[in-house]
Amino acid sequence: MNSKYWVVGMLLLAGCAEEPKVLTVGVQVGNIAPEIKAEDASGVKMELSQYRGKVVLLSFWASWCGPCKELLPYEKQLTKQFEGKPFVLLGVNSDIDKTALVKAQQQFGMTWPSFWDGLGSINREWDIEFLPMLILIDERGIIRFNSKSIMDDIDSFKDLADKMEREIQKVLNKVVVGKK
Repeated sequence: MNSKYWVVGMLLLAGCAEEPKVLTVGVQVGNIAPEIKAEDASGVKMELSQYRGKVVLLSFWASWCGPCKELLPYEKQLTKQFEGKPFVLLGVNSDIDKTALVKAQQQFGMTWPSFWDGLGSINREWDIEFLPMLILIDERGIIRFNSKSIMDDIDSFKDLADKMEREIQKVLNKVVVGKK
């Protein structure tokens, strides 16, 4: 056998011998997002996995959180901007009383569903240290962005919304490219 072909063959085999990266469930960027199972404001059971195939922006919020209320107009803008695309905004509400969630959704005209996390178990599992927190998940369920990493670098919620818009678009572009 020609030594040139043998070397090329061995290099190819060496590349094939490399183990693929194993994805694990976790809350860090690059991990598979943990499942969320909870009720929405009206008591309907929701699961994060039912949105597989769509890009998901999780917004951790509460009705008593001033900064969360400041972010709402920008979240509304994002839902309108990406309407008709494989994108969904889902809230994770931290109000202890579910009626506060219902009132806030009505008062602020929130058109997207929210998981109700009255006992805080979702927030603990997702390591949420402050509100609001935004986490972007791709169509395969992999966490692609966490706003925790940029909160010290932004000057306004408009800056945060602009950054999220770019991140959502980047992930959506990969979804569209992947469906050739």
